[in-house]
Amino acid sequence: MGGHLTEKLAPPQDLRPAQLGIILVGRVIVGHIGATLIDLCQRGFLRIEDAPDGDDAQWMLTDRRKHAPGPGVPLLPFETVLLDGLFRSQPQVCLPQAGVGLLPVIDQVRAELRRDAVRPGRLRRWRQDRRTERGEQLLRQIQGFRRVLRGRVLSGAGVPAALAPYMMIFGLAAAPGAGAGIHDDAATRPAGEIPWARLDVFAVAWDAWVNESCGGNANGRPGDFVHRWHVPASHDHVNPGHHSGYDGYGESGHGGFDGGYGQSGPI
Repeated sequence: MGGHLTEKLAPPQDLRPAQLGIILVGRVIVGHIGATLIDLCQRGFLRIEDAPDGDDAQWMLTDRRKHAPGPGVPLLPFETVLLDGLFRSQPQVCLPQAGVGLLPVIDQVRAELRRDAVRPGRLRRWRQDRRTERGEQLLRQIQGFRRVLRGRVLSGAGVPAALAPYMMIFGLAAAPGAGAGIHDDAATRPAGEIPWARLDVFAVAWDAWVNESCGGNANGRPGDFVHRWHVPASHDHVNPGHHSGYDGYGESGHGGFDGGYGQSGPI
């Protein structure tokens, strides 16, 4: 897949955002799970709502799996593990009060995503941060998809809100002007779903919540979970631009949100 704006505006092999992210980075990072939650919300499996008092640190998450789309849109194992771990047989959970026991859930999601990448031969079984030949071919397709999205942002053509989680994975959602380029039509938005601009705020709150909930486990360095679990600076995505600012997996800012999810921290 190349970078022409006329090409199909869809992820290669219909992969979910986190499935693309693990091929790019070679491992799972905190931002991949935040993007997955937003993707699940947009697909109808999860509802994310503002807290009644408007506090950006407080969010209500509702399990919508019983009311979600039919069998034609199944959940993947890592998505099921994430939702099961968050809700624990209750229909709603408030962020950040759900932080107790969060780390085991994240570990389980990480394990499922690794299996998801290893079993079809995208990442190597023993060196799971290394792509196979098939994985390298997929990487080129992913980079092409990223170029298409980036080109649409730069040209002003815009990107559908359904692809916003992919923009987050690529570090494009935080680029100047990207938010205005994400088409979020209130008339077609499902009932109860908050606008993309608010979901973007939720993603930042998620990153902070993970850091606060898991920070005590970071080798005795409280509050440093996200920083400790980072993508190695030596990691090569083939394209050097993936490690610089808005051009991909950036290194600056709060949890990687200013320049992409590359420094949000592998988990």
